[in-house]
Amino acid sequence: MTSHNAFSRRVNALLLLPILMLGLAQLRAAAEVWVTEIRLPLDLYTGDGILLRKGRFDLEVRREKEHYSLVFLRDEEIVAVVNGQETAKEPAQTVIPVVGTHYLRSTAIPLGTAEERQMSKTGRPQYQDEDRKWETSLRVYRGSDHDEVHFFFQRKKDWGHWERTAFKLFRSNPVEGP
Repeated sequence: MTSHNAFSRRVNALLLLPILMLGLAQLRAAAEVWVTEIRLPLDLYTGDGILLRKGRFDLEVRREKEHYSLVFLRDEEIVAVVNGQETAKEPAQTVIPVVGTHYLRSTAIPLGTAEERQMSKTGRPQYQDEDRKWETSLRVYRGSDHDEVHFFFQRKKDWGHWERTAFKLFRSNPVEGP
């Protein structure tokens, strides 16, 4: 009897596996993701105390269920995830740019082959030939207290309206304290 029950549980588990996998695929599909590459000129810490060494990172901004996350990746491995806070505008105390403006590409837009990306149709710079609408940007500022570093993600909504999300990082480890 017990072997029949164990067999029955295994069969039920195997039948549920495709349903669970489909559910995960739908969750991933429901998430919006924008990507870019960034070179940090200084070491930063997350609010959890995770050190992000200066250098190149792949960045993802993920939106799931009206919540934004900033994901730092190196070699396709997640290094840190920072939760965002919706904001009406960029605070005035964030005055010193850390890096230039980064425009993000939605993962829903196909990238094209390396050969296609090298071709210019008109002789102009490649970014001017692209048909892509740059509706998302990321700006990074150091706060006036010099310890906080703010990442601002902006997404164009309706005409003249922008959705803004702030991500806060630190120059010193906030977990250890001063």
